[in-house]
Amino acid sequence: MSSKGDNNILKSKKNTMTKKIFITKFNYNMSTEELKKIMPAVAPEFANFSGCRWKIWLINEDRKEAGGVYLFESATELEQFLNSKLFASVADNPAFSNFQTNIFGIDEAASVITGAPLQRQFTNYPQIGIADKL
Repeated sequence: MSSKGDNNILKSKKNTMTKKIFITKFNYNMSTEELKKIMPAVAPEFANFSGCRWKIWLINEDRKEAGGVYLFESATELEQFLNSKLFASVADNPAFSNFQTNIFGIDEAASVITGAPLQRQFTNYPQIGIADKL
């Protein structure tokens, strides 16, 4: 794994038009309860980011680790995310340390057979104030 977005896999022209999985992992230095309130509050920003089909939010309370698994439509859209203020707000957040990332291509034929969710289930996620209800 690399830190803060290793773009080497994105530079190949062969990789620019295929879906990409992007994985982040980091330690957090706040209470788990606080992090769990922040996650749904910022989730709509990730849901509405162009080219991001979905994000799975990860948390390991025992190790105080969190992260995400993202599906991007293409390497180009993943690169736009890596250069965005949204990504920087996570990667450069002083509450997070040991930030690591990894990028993978997808074998779509095998993934479809095993039921991988390669299609986005919604187009825009409304901001409904979930964090206020926690």
